[in-house]
Amino acid sequence: MTLHNRVRAFTASLAAFVMLALTVSPACGAQTDRAPSFARALMYYARLQPRILWVDATANLPRITDRSGVARMVAHARAANINMIVVDVKPISGQVLYASRIADRMTVWRGKPVPDFDVLQAFVEEGHRAGIEVAAALNVLTEGHKMFGVGLAYQKRDWQSVVLTVQRSLRAPDGARLRVRGQDDPEEAGTTLVQGSDTVLDGSSAPGVELAVVLEHTGRVAGIVDSALLGDMPLTAPEEGRLLVLHDEGRQWATNHVRAGDTCRFEAVSRLVPIVEAPGERVAAFINPLHADARAHQLDMIKEIVERYDVDGIVLDRMRYASIYADFGPIMRNAFERWLGKFIERWPDDVLSVSDIPGEPVRRGRYFKQWLEFRARVIRDLARDIRETVRRIKPDVYVGAYVGSWFSQYYGVGVNWASERYPVSLSWATPEYNEAGYAEHLDWLTTGCYYGIPTRDEARSQGKREGATVETAAVLSTRAGANALPVAAGLYALNYEGRPSGFTAAMDIAIRRSSGVMLFDASHIYDYGWWSIVAQAMPDPVFPPQACSGLLAQIRSAHDAVSVIGEPDPIAARMPIVPYQPGGG
Repeated sequence: MTLHNRVRAFTASLAAFVMLALTVSPACGAQTDRAPSFARALMYYARLQPRILWVDATANLPRITDRSGVARMVAHARAANINMIVVDVKPISGQVLYASRIADRMTVWRGKPVPDFDVLQAFVEEGHRAGIEVAAALNVLTEGHKMFGVGLAYQKRDWQSVVLTVQRSLRAPDGARLRVRGQDDPEEAGTTLVQGSDTVLDGSSAPGVELAVVLEHTGRVAGIVDSALLGDMPLTAPEEGRLLVLHDEGRQWATNHVRAGDTCRFEAVSRLVPIVEAPGERVAAFINPLHADARAHQLDMIKEIVERYDVDGIVLDRMRYASIYADFGPIMRNAFERWLGKFIERWPDDVLSVSDIPGEPVRRGRYFKQWLEFRARVIRDLARDIRETVRRIKPDVYVGAYVGSWFSQYYGVGVNWASERYPVSLSWATPEYNEAGYAEHLDWLTTGCYYGIPTRDEARSQGKREGATVETAAVLSTRAGANALPVAAGLYALNYEGRPSGFTAAMDIAIRRSSGVMLFDASHIYDYGWWSIVAQAMPDPVFPPQACSGLLAQIRSAHDAVSVIGEPDPIAARMPIVPYQPGGG
């Protein structure tokens, strides 16, 4: 039986089979899960499994800017039974690695010239020759690299995202101010980190170098001490208090303006600034997804790639906002007010504002939840427009996306990557937040399950959080997909440096707990000499999920036959929270 016939035969009876399983007598189980992740089981049965090698543009430049380097990487991928290569051809700077008539080409990186070589064309040709699918990845909503001051965002300043920033200070009783920052604020020269009660200071410094100021939660100065005098007696802040460790000018400020028993006050001044001027986002210059010209530019680039290259897919990376503090520009405000049907008197305070106290969470305004839903709808609509653009040109070209697996916190960057069928019963979500899910506008998804512990069992044995594991992240990512598409757990090889057996275990659990695996990134596999490790973890070839046309529609129909949109997810409710981890789309 052929692959297509085998899958069709299975899916023809899938809905009836699932319905039968769900009518089991209550004696056999108290709470039946009415939305089983059967898409994963089906794809495993049919040997449909995304095995993705991600090729980051700048990390791999020396290896991919000539034909022989591309051919070697493809040969390694084929030997390891990888069936999909995702090539990052529009990195953060917005400068591209293919022959574009629309976007600027990358000609220099870190002061070195980049060869005039069409990276995308080479991967398409070599990949197809090896029987591997090749997709072009774009950092959709970034058009500039702030570390190097390059990119279209610097020329098109009106395209830039507008960010809420904060300048913090500690004010002494005599009015003198010390520039400070909280744990989650960006590092800035000349600012002192305000630390919480979980910080422990020892007496390891030399005399006259380091001065510790201990503040109670009221701002009262509980004590000032040269840390060299602590000896074997560590110092911590009182409960809900703060600790400042001062050097140089900060030490001099405290010596001149603060005494024990004084009451100091934290102050914060907020501003709305273009993202290239905002210290909160240190790398990427994000653009406004509702700016008509900026949005058209992204769609034109995608259209150009699909028309001119024989790619198998388009993959969306950084199709999000920079953070919870973006985008508060006039375009977003006007669109939000129209959607909300109300004029917002205090902008952005009626959405969110920043606490004067460093380390405190953002203050949620009266329209905070609606704002989260609105931002997610903007990104969903962009995903829909990209999908329709691709479909009109080449219906068989798929669209995928790369996001972080920490769904319960991903609202901070304005994205609901789950299925619209997946109920979102979290405290920050509106009842309609699920409608902003964009999984139905994709063909597959990879989530960055970027944790250095593969399984929950291993986390328990080490006394660590079960949520911060590849297994938990993969399971909850699959649940959030709600059978709308295959979800591949992404692994960050850097998390396993020096631990090849750990990486093997992570690959195994990713494949068993999601629909496949994504390896980030090729550069680390090279650096660690792990091509044989990857090959041993995937000894048998499988098909990419797109090998069976029409499969997604059948799976989605089967899901609808056995579940009600918006009903609770009992399995997700019993799983640990997946914590935020830097990286991942």
